[in-house]
Amino acid sequence: MKKLSRFITDNYVYKILSVLIAVFLWFFAQSEKTSTVTLKVPVIIDALPEGEVIVNDVPRYIELTLSGPSSEIFHYASGKPVYTINLLKTGVGNYIFSVSSSEFDIPDRLKIETVYPDSITVSLDRVVSRQVDVGVSIVGNPPPNTTLKGIVMEPDRVVITGPSTIISTINVVMTEPVDIGKFQDNIALMVPLSLTGYKMVTAQPQAIVVIFKMRQR
Repeated sequence: MKKLSRFITDNYVYKILSVLIAVFLWFFAQSEKTSTVTLKVPVIIDALPEGEVIVNDVPRYIELTLSGPSSEIFHYASGKPVYTINLLKTGVGNYIFSVSSSEFDIPDRLKIETVYPDSITVSLDRVVSRQVDVGVSIVGNPPPNTTLKGIVMEPDRVVITGPSTIISTINVVMTEPVDIGKFQDNIALMVPLSLTGYKMVTAQPQAIVVIFKMRQR
């Protein structure tokens, strides 16, 4: 027992130091191990021209597969790299941006294995506004012995805004469906407009007053 105690206490400083050095070397060896990691690099749109809008789906991330020392990969990832698309000198149209490994500033000890996608398409359109008619969407039938005499809309036209290629195809904006199954007397309702199916299109106002004029038979 005394021998064991002496073994532990004799030169204990050096023994503790040896253990610490061993642990440090182990962590260093782990950090120097070659790894392959796929990073999601955010795509940033910069300098979008005024009065224009992106009308296609642009990837939110680029998947960058790196190989090299784990410590180097961790250091690169901690710097939060991004891929920037500058649209300052563009106009209406389609643009293809090639995504090459040379555009990423990586340390010398790292290697880019794959880049996905290797190109990004950006489609730009002009933002325009125009006035169009409003239609009321009706579902159901009036109660027995009641008929729908007429409909009054206030306003009966609205201004829609959005990409020119979409706005040019819209002549009428419908309201959300209104069920008239319980309307026996005249009634005025605030009814939202329905823009479902029209990507990036807004209307002003967003809702209109609809007066349903009912008549008893």
